[in-house]
Amino acid sequence: MAIVNGLLLITVSLLFSAEAMPTDFFVNPKGNDQWSGTTKLPDPQVKHGPFKTLERAKQAIKTLKQHDAFNDKVTVHIAAGHYYLSQPLRFDLLDSGLPGREITWQGETGGEIVISGGIPVTCKNLDDKLWECPLKQMPVNKDFFDRGRIKGNAPKFDVFVNDQKLELARWPDQGWAHIKIPVDKDQQFTVFESLPAFKGDIKNAQVHIFPGNDWYDQYIGIESLNSETKIIKLSDKTTYPLASGRSFYIRNIQSALDKPGEWFFDQQNFRVLLIPPKDSAPQQVILSSLTNVIAIDGANYLKFENLTIQHSAGTGVLAKNVSHINMERLHVSNIGGKGIEILGSQQVSLSNSKIHHIGADAVTMNGGDFKTLQFSGNIINNNHIDHMGTVKLTSSPGIHVAGVGTKVTHNLLEQGAGMGLLIEGNEHLIEKNELHHFCLQSSDCGAIYSGRHWNWRGNVIRSNYIHDIIGYGLDKVDLANNVVKYRSPADARGVYLDDGASGFEIVGNIFENAGRIAVSVGGGRNNTIQNNYFKTSEYAIMVDDRGPNYEWSQNLKFLDESPYKSTIWREKYPELAIPMRNFKWPEGNRIERNIIVSTKPTGLVLRYFIPVGSTIIKNNLVWGVAGAINIDYKLLEQQKRVTVPWNEWLVVGIEKDSIYADPCVTVTDNKLSTCPASPIKAIGFSPIADDIGLIN
Repeated sequence: MAIVNGLLLITVSLLFSAEAMPTDFFVNPKGNDQWSGTTKLPDPQVKHGPFKTLERAKQAIKTLKQHDAFNDKVTVHIAAGHYYLSQPLRFDLLDSGLPGREITWQGETGGEIVISGGIPVTCKNLDDKLWECPLKQMPVNKDFFDRGRIKGNAPKFDVFVNDQKLELARWPDQGWAHIKIPVDKDQQFTVFESLPAFKGDIKNAQVHIFPGNDWYDQYIGIESLNSETKIIKLSDKTTYPLASGRSFYIRNIQSALDKPGEWFFDQQNFRVLLIPPKDSAPQQVILSSLTNVIAIDGANYLKFENLTIQHSAGTGVLAKNVSHINMERLHVSNIGGKGIEILGSQQVSLSNSKIHHIGADAVTMNGGDFKTLQFSGNIINNNHIDHMGTVKLTSSPGIHVAGVGTKVTHNLLEQGAGMGLLIEGNEHLIEKNELHHFCLQSSDCGAIYSGRHWNWRGNVIRSNYIHDIIGYGLDKVDLANNVVKYRSPADARGVYLDDGASGFEIVGNIFENAGRIAVSVGGGRNNTIQNNYFKTSEYAIMVDDRGPNYEWSQNLKFLDESPYKSTIWREKYPELAIPMRNFKWPEGNRIERNIIVSTKPTGLVLRYFIPVGSTIIKNNLVWGVAGAINIDYKLLEQQKRVTVPWNEWLVVGIEKDSIYADPCVTVTDNKLSTCPASPIKAIGFSPIADDIGLIN
């Protein structure tokens, strides 16, 4: 009856004058859904005042439309406070704005506006460290956000104490245990370390495991665990074959609940047990509950501004089949799966936002038309994105662009277990971003990554600052002496064009300590590496032919499935229509006007496995701070591999008009500067943009 009265008030007003109908609504946790929602301050005598819920504001906008009173822009002003949702805030075509009549959901200044998909719970202290949180209801989410990579009976929600995510009770408490010997291919293994005699039922226990390499992790339930034989049997098969030395840990065992910052779900007694973070009594405890906090499907011309979105067990903001959606000054954090996922989109922007502590991808944006190469017009600009991939450590980038024509500009991406930025599709611009500290828990990993497609073309990586890309991977396994050792730094790359990635322009970037290889071209074609600055103690550039064991059938399949023979594609990418001389060779690559500074005392700085006939290398400047620069090369027409000093490489005649000289350059505050006597003009080096990274 309360909502009916409110609707009646709006309807009566409409009957008198549609033009007088307000275009501003107000929401406040202290409001009332019986009120009109048309004033910021309450006047209970006439039922004026703000609404209490966001759903009520949605209803009011629909009422405007039903009475032909949607004549102007509409703004929903949301007051500071916490809005706990029992279901996602959903928007469909009926919730859309129109050109010139956009609908804005705007958090007011002066406080934090938290839209939460979580459930607040009350906890009590059981002893000097353990707290009990009885549950009145279960979280809504019923499945893991990635069923392919995450399996088992572990809880499908997270626990947050004072805005800090706790960790499911685990062994070992820190770091990893290690596979000693696989008992079979993909389900049983022995363990290097001594297994504790875990008490209680293990049917809900789960391993987080890198089964066979350093670039694919997954979660699987445990069928049996024998602490005497040290054999673990998983409830499902691993994706990759098990291998000695690979890392794992066990979680969701109550007897492992023994350190600050851990929790356990006691299903039998319907309660959460937790040990708060050190020196932190649980003032606020929240369980993530909803699969999404905001879900948009088929809606257009909406804006979301100055909102904090938290505590989704799946994706924080999910938008599908949308256009003209503007997300400005969002704060998205403490999300179990993906932070923001935009699919099938046109003219969507995400700007001036902070996205952090996300279980998988922080931002995914897919739009445009692959067949016609119609640009999406999507923009990801000036966002600070960090600590992504906190659950699924690999293939969980800070930004994932797909489709056609997305601009990614002026973002700061940092602190990722795996890759920083994943590129799929065509005509994306990655410009003036700063990326650092990626591949912290994986190797064979790139800060910027793309791979396995000859037909993803027209992508530009320009004027970015990529530095301190680390890598973490298996170093040594000694079964006889019961030793397994990992190392860091390991095999990480700055820009990783993997398995035939082609048609990229890598221009005007700054690479400092950008992994073992700053730019890696893995068998790709028609790539341009131009006007970049490299400073490295490892490899600056590596071009290879993938070797005899790489299977090219997938690249050929993807090419055949693309419309590369259409008129539009022939005009845009004429190289694709030209028959390949040898599809296994990295043909048509250009490396020119780069500055390459090596701090390596001795050793290899460059590796070129290239065809002579189609490769252009010229006008580069190289300099060895601590010793000579060497190059490892193989001319594919001759199939002869040679390692020589750089000056002997010049004699071969492949690289032309390059010089060996001190470039006299420095990098400070994301800017590259030169001294007056710098010789870089001799190679035609152009100034690099001086506004890389976040703006304000």
